[in-house]
Amino acid sequence: MVALARSIDTLGFMLKNAREFGPFYAIWIGDNPIYVVSDPALAHEILVERASEFHKADLVKEAVGRFAGNGLFTNEGDFWRRQRKLAQPAFHHHRIEAYAAIMVQQTLDLLATWRDRESIDMAEEMTRLTLGIVNKTLFDVDVRSQADHIGELMKVILSNANDRINGYDPVWGRIFKTKDRREMNAIRELVEVIDGIIENHRQRGEDRGDLLSMLLAARDEDGNPMSDQQLRDEVITLFVAGHETTANALAWSFYLVAQHPVVEARLLDEGASLTGEMLTLRDLAQLPYSDQVVKEAMRLYPPAGGITRQPIHDIELGGYAIEEGSMITISTYVMHHDPNLYPDPERFDPERFTPENEAKLPKQAYLPFGGGPRICIGNSFALMEARLILMTVLQRFQLELPASQKVRAEQLFTLRPKGGLKMIVNQRAPRAA
Repeated sequence: MVALARSIDTLGFMLKNAREFGPFYAIWIGDNPIYVVSDPALAHEILVERASEFHKADLVKEAVGRFAGNGLFTNEGDFWRRQRKLAQPAFHHHRIEAYAAIMVQQTLDLLATWRDRESIDMAEEMTRLTLGIVNKTLFDVDVRSQADHIGELMKVILSNANDRINGYDPVWGRIFKTKDRREMNAIRELVEVIDGIIENHRQRGEDRGDLLSMLLAARDEDGNPMSDQQLRDEVITLFVAGHETTANALAWSFYLVAQHPVVEARLLDEGASLTGEMLTLRDLAQLPYSDQVVKEAMRLYPPAGGITRQPIHDIELGGYAIEEGSMITISTYVMHHDPNLYPDPERFDPERFTPENEAKLPKQAYLPFGGGPRICIGNSFALMEARLILMTVLQRFQLELPASQKVRAEQLFTLRPKGGLKMIVNQRAPRAA
């Protein structure tokens, strides 16, 4: 057992504790323990074998529920199964294939705004891009003109959610309520955007084959449509989850590739045989290395640093008695940096994710999208999107990191580059016809 210390480097703190105390230990906050797990076998037990004995942590549900209500991320039980069943068809393979052209075209539109030798913030650019893609593919609306403003709203909302989860509540915040006011204003503005998307669909009336059309048409066993509040909650949940994690995965992928010219050269060589101007979903079958690169980037920098659960009754876990309602955090970041699972874990090595090597990993040793029944509904969507964007960008631009820049990961609900990620974009010569 260790006492919790307020640490600037939360990720380093978690790694240090795991190396000192092992893959299952407890942090105490007052009289309340938080159990930290980085053992794949225990993670498999929690997420898969005994999934029905756990629910998402109340603290996380409360923090996320402030902006996402009772959406897929926060709801439980039969209601969650009903909502998941309604949303699942939007992520079936045949529908995702239709999204690929939108992903590539929106990437090309963004690249048309880049200038040779220009310095950009890659984290912001990827947020802007993935925000546009998720809204066009899942909701059939174009919000690119609002992307920067929406991105700022999301920073405020997710920052406050993260602080609430971590119990960070400075005295001046409690006195002046400035953070709460900023958060509530940001949520109100985001809700206005979402309500506009929903109203746009209702006015046009037709089924456009996107997720929102499906949710609007959905009926329960009694023939009743989804309530306006539930519809809003689901749209906000997918709105946030559908772009934030992929944007960060891409930013980290570009950051890593820029430091490894051999990896970059192999990606370009793999794509050289493709003849079309625009990548397609079918092209990805000829680009297996892009899959390895993105997966390795998400190992080093998992979209979410941890997965939280609470047992619904007293249980035994790992030989210890755990009381009902105790907080359990599966530390994805620590697990992904465990030298027993990933030798030389700080090294960027896409060879870890060849089909042969990936198959050797223990169950639940790799959790970028969670695991078990509640694995991210859009994991295939996100991985396809990341690979298409990665290759589309690299075929047209060589990326360079400024020499003076120091890049650190920051756990801000998702794992993102602290203060952004500056990169210099160098335009490549057009490919020969």
